Amino acid sequence: MRRSAFLAICLSGLLAACATSGATGETTASPAASRADASRITSEQIVAADLPTAYDLVEKLRRPWLRRSGAGGEVAVYQDERPLGGADELRKIPSTMVAELQYVDNADAVRRWGGGEGGVRGAVIVVVPRR
Repeated sequence: MRRSAFLAICLSGLLAACATSGATGETTASPAASRADASRITSEQIVAADLPTAYDLVEKLRRPWLRRSGAGGEVAVYQDERPLGGADELRKIPSTMVAELQYVDNADAVRRWGGGEGGVRGAVIVVVPRR
């Protein structure tokens, strides 16, 4: 009887340890999630940064977004699916008016908004305004 009670206690302890070993509450971002995060500045990041303009946010948190794209085109800024102009337009947008910023590389931008004459020639920074 003692032996079976001892085995039952050991077995229940082992099962409990196995059941909780993966439940530490920690999460590891997958490489895909890391890449996705590199193309966004979230509202939480915007609030935490406490910077005056959208340009300041990008310059501080995602400076590479401001560089010319591999296609050689200038970075464009879009809001509500409309072009606002170049990266300097971000200086006119208070960070308090921004819900999120998204980076769209040149290839995806051309697929989304078109290329060629009058189209996208570089990467695009999309401003998602607070509503």
